[in-house]
Amino acid sequence: MKKETIQDKKIKELLGDLNSINIEDQVNAVKALKQHGNESIIDPLLVVFIKTESDELKAEIVDLLNTPKSTKVPAEIAKALADKRFLDIRHTILTTIWNSGLDYRPFLREIVTAATEGGMMEALECVTIIENLEGELTEAELFEPLIVLTEYIGSNKSETGPKMDMLKEITLKLQTINNSL
Repeated sequence: MKKETIQDKKIKELLGDLNSINIEDQVNAVKALKQHGNESIIDPLLVVFIKTESDELKAEIVDLLNTPKSTKVPAEIAKALADKRFLDIRHTILTTIWNSGLDYRPFLREIVTAATEGGMMEALECVTIIENLEGELTEAELFEPLIVLTEYIGSNKSETGPKMDMLKEITLKLQTINNSL
């Protein structure tokens, strides 16, 4: 059995404060999680984000998600994009991706899936994410996102409008990158 570390205990304590009925305690917990947290706090933060009415608390959570320190965060954010509990805040989650500066290349499938399932704003965030990707993409990283986009565009031929235009733009950009490999 793994021994609970000091950091694990601190995170557990702060997550308890995050679920307090006192907004000030919740905000202070998020501020402390910026320093003491790790990727395990993503899901609980998003749950609180959905439930709260407090703009201050929401702003603190978004700030934390915009400035993560752990390179394990992208995997947790990708899981959240696919999680139906977070459909209503998927646009916010996508904005934290390009703000974070972390490497999301391995999670392009989840990002373009969110764009196809969402509305125009999710598609716009997907364009922004792809335009701001750093580093070279590989064929393996491009394969699944291109399939998702091609299937969506193919099965929604009659759909027109800004979202479809953006999805076609994303597809073209990814195909161009793929063709240059």
